[in-house]
Amino acid sequence: MMQWNALRWRLEVLAVRHGLWMLPGAALLLCALLAWLWWLPSQEAALRDTLAMRVNEQATASVPVAAPHSALPPAARADAALQRLFALAAEHGLTIAQADYRRQETGHVGRWQVQMPATGTYPQVRRFLRAAQAIPGLSLDEVGIHRAPVGAGVEARLLFSVWFTLDSPAEKAP
Repeated sequence: MMQWNALRWRLEVLAVRHGLWMLPGAALLLCALLAWLWWLPSQEAALRDTLAMRVNEQATASVPVAAPHSALPPAARADAALQRLFALAAEHGLTIAQADYRRQETGHVGRWQVQMPATGTYPQVRRFLRAAQAIPGLSLDEVGIHRAPVGAGVEARLLFSVWFTLDSPAEKAP
């Protein structure tokens, strides 16, 4: 009982010294403290539950997607795609001095990486690149074009990748 009287006495002294405006401030402080300790964590938990429920709904509603490598051609067709690439270069008047090849395989996907320096005119290089887009599994990784000596056109350094699938271990090269 003595403690409550002492507390009441201190509150009365504070009210007399600072006026009655301090009491609404103390009440607001108490409400903010209660909100911080009780109401905000419960709201956060409710939001997490709602978010988890929506993620589960989207996961169950989504249609199973085929493996991304299923659209790639098989390894045998990738070799034909390389031959088609060089035939297209010849058809468009480009001169290929020497090409570097590298074969890489990872899991179910492999690729032939071909670096080909080509000389010709700039319009020939552009037409060749446009025509090469039709080759299945082909990606253009890098293009570098430099002006050749006077009258020779341009020198293009082209880096292509021909992507393919490896369905069985028998297709893998040793």
